[in-house]
Amino acid sequence: MMSQRNAKIRGLSLGDLPPERAVPYLLRSLGHVLRQALEESLRRERIDMSFTHLSVLYTLESEPGIAGAEIARRCFVTAQTMNTILRRLESDGDVKREPHPGNSRADSWHLSDEGQRRLQRAKGVGDAVWARLLSALKASETDQLQSLLRKCIQGFDVAVTEGAAATASGRRGAARKAATAKRSRR
Repeated sequence: MMSQRNAKIRGLSLGDLPPERAVPYLLRSLGHVLRQALEESLRRERIDMSFTHLSVLYTLESEPGIAGAEIARRCFVTAQTMNTILRRLESDGDVKREPHPGNSRADSWHLSDEGQRRLQRAKGVGDAVWARLLSALKASETDQLQSLLRKCIQGFDVAVTEGAAATASGRRGAARKAATAKRSRR
């Protein structure tokens, strides 16, 4: 386990560091600036699309037929928010809905031809924004950044997965104990 002193030195603790040196602040700032730059560039090109709308269309391009709840997880929004977004994209003609083959209570979402055209235009705008974002980095630094970000994300995935499994097994264990106690009282 990392000591508090080492965490502060590495920019991981929010304790005494000014915000501009704290890793969480820098990541949040980068996300904000990136989203703002993309949405501004989309508006300038007269593409009526938000960062989240672009994320949804991009997800549907790579995973046609995915359920709305899964799109919500991939885009980091609630299922209710995603439902609203999908309905708007559907009314705009960008996506189409079909019954989900594996779940009668869910819809399966697909890009329409119009959605594919709009996505391609937006991706062109996005490419220019990404190029601007990475312009100060060498190719090797870009690769290193991607690798480091993946490691950070994987650190959370392991913790979340292990925590979820422990919680689920704890619930199952508690349910078994309750059922056993109930049977023994009979």
